[in-house]
Amino acid sequence: MKVSTTAIWDSFVRGYHWLQVLCIGGLWYTGTEGLMDWHFAIAYFLLTLLLTRIIWGFIGSDTAKFLLFVRSPRAVLQYFQSMRKKKNDDVHLGHNPAGGYMVLGFFILLTTQLITGLFANDDIISEGPLAMYITGEESSLMTEIHALNFDVMLGAIILHLVAIFFYLYKKDNLIKPMLNGRKETVTEVDTDAAPKMVNGLIGWIVFATIGSAVYSYLAKDIVAYLF
Repeated sequence: MKVSTTAIWDSFVRGYHWLQVLCIGGLWYTGTEGLMDWHFAIAYFLLTLLLTRIIWGFIGSDTAKFLLFVRSPRAVLQYFQSMRKKKNDDVHLGHNPAGGYMVLGFFILLTTQLITGLFANDDIISEGPLAMYITGEESSLMTEIHALNFDVMLGAIILHLVAIFFYLYKKDNLIKPMLNGRKETVTEVDTDAAPKMVNGLIGWIVFATIGSAVYSYLAKDIVAYLF
């Protein structure tokens, strides 16, 4: 069998993935240490990343598009059945059916975390930029959801790491393609079957555009204070 490599992750998806990892780590540390100015700054950066990734899910490469990586529940069940039977000959250029739902779950958790953070408060000094538009009780509820959702997100991260090590055990390295953008296959992939890639630079241009708006309307004062 001939081993070939196929481009599956564009530069924006790869950059988004690793920057998201750094942002979540930074949010955890700054929130724990009470460094709320940095906490908000990182959150605004992550908000910009997430908004861009959602847009990229409609205009980006095939492997980034929601319509192509979010499969039916039946497809997920069939995928798990094929794994149990140790007969999984399908080459998934991108997220496998189960992984697609995990990504979607992360997007929902991140969206919940960021939205509740905009309305949250710490009952001392810091509060989200939109907390003034709701009552104190509503802001406190948002704060509780914000804390609880982060715990759920940590659980999802652990599950994600377990899955990565499981696939490494199965001789399917998910980390390397997220670094170099290419996946090794043991069969020749037809040009028509290979995912259509979009230049990741377009994604970064969208990111810069959204970032300018987030900076102007939300992050300007925080960034000016920090730097």
